[in-house]
Amino acid sequence: MRPKYQKLLGNSVIFAIGNLGSKLVNFLLVPLYTYALSTRQFGLVDLITATVSVAAPIISLSISDAVFRFAMDKFENKSRIFTNSLFFAIVTGALSFLALPLLLWIHVPFGVFLLTITFLTNIFSILQNFVRAVGRVKVFALAGIVGTIVLGASNILLLMIFHLGVDGYLWSILFSILFSIFFVVFASHIWCYIKISALSLRDITRFLKYSIPLIPNGLSWWLTNDASRFFILFFVGVSGNGLFAVANKIPTILNVLFSIFAQAWQISAIDEFANKNSEKFYSKVFDLLISFSFILVAVFTLLIHPFMFLYVSPKFYSAWQFVPMLLLAATYSNFSSFLGTAYLAAKKTSGILITTMSGMAVNLLVSLTLIPQIGVHGAGIGGALGFLVASLIRLYQTRSFIKITVNWQNAIFSQLLVLSMIFISLFKFDFHYTINIFLFISLIVVNRRNLTDVFAKIIPLILRK
Repeated sequence: MRPKYQKLLGNSVIFAIGNLGSKLVNFLLVPLYTYALSTRQFGLVDLITATVSVAAPIISLSISDAVFRFAMDKFENKSRIFTNSLFFAIVTGALSFLALPLLLWIHVPFGVFLLTITFLTNIFSILQNFVRAVGRVKVFALAGIVGTIVLGASNILLLMIFHLGVDGYLWSILFSILFSIFFVVFASHIWCYIKISALSLRDITRFLKYSIPLIPNGLSWWLTNDASRFFILFFVGVSGNGLFAVANKIPTILNVLFSIFAQAWQISAIDEFANKNSEKFYSKVFDLLISFSFILVAVFTLLIHPFMFLYVSPKFYSAWQFVPMLLLAATYSNFSSFLGTAYLAAKKTSGILITTMSGMAVNLLVSLTLIPQIGVHGAGIGGALGFLVASLIRLYQTRSFIKITVNWQNAIFSQLLVLSMIFISLFKFDFHYTINIFLFISLIVVNRRNLTDVFAKIIPLILRK
């Protein structure tokens, strides 16, 4: 296996070791939430965390993305990058607390928690991206494990023993982020990069020119999926949002697996961008991503009924019906993110802004049209179409600086097989399990070449490591 594939695989293994354990704990906490919180409470905390995800990149102007990209450049001064970005995040975070009186006046629940979690999230993002860019990938990976251990322990203590409800959930998140920050700081001695003399308005401006167009990209899952929560809240109610939130936990598995790969892919994509064989490298990796993404969606579609019966309390079981389309939305989201890496490598971030806004517009239009008619299902369809549109535009637009080719025959046929499985699962036709198993086998046959490449070349390399 060639060095560029070995590097991508090696970093992926490190991130997998560091992330899978922590993400597994997060996943296993969902049943705890469904027993400790009502559907209404779960819908409320989900809205709070969704609000943090949209507020964080806006308040920080997404400067943590600039930290990663500029720190990857060999000739950039690392102290200038870290000092200026951290200073900017602290200042904007402090200024955000000026909004607290307004939040109290309009009766936004848990306003102090909201602003504090957002502030700490931005600080942690800068620390994470910096240590990853300077090669401290093990510190980056272990920080997630530390945070999740704290999250799990504090959730059990505050929700199951002290029964603090929503307050306990939010305190657990705060403790998790704080301990993760402390770990990164002391494990990497990151304070050595802080130099007050390096403060420069010119550098901050340079970073912001790169990062500001990425704000919608940082909000992409919210803008093209989570924004639907507010439509659900208005047209269906808080309980409907609680079911939607639980259903969204299953597609999160796909996002977790992709994020592990993406952490390594961003490094390889930037390193290989200027090489003459970069187009072939990008195309092959994207082809593998398409194959394995559709196979995973098919696996979850096959198992969703028995899994949800065991995974959540009975009052949340009906959420299973919303999972298949959300899985498809997550898949297209991952395709969009993969293609977005090409913009980052080329430092052409304005393209990300245009494509994300296009996907957002499609999602909002479809969701606003369908949710009043078919309820929560409309959110999944809107999210899937929004990310699909963003992915197709990015695939076309990036051809101006790197031509990524797609095996359209396999991709389209795989998509049709997966859509057929979802349709059959939702409507429960006679012998639906038998039909879906046949369709799944067909999907494996269609993608057999990529499966062979992985199991013949990549798995043996993992075993040797």
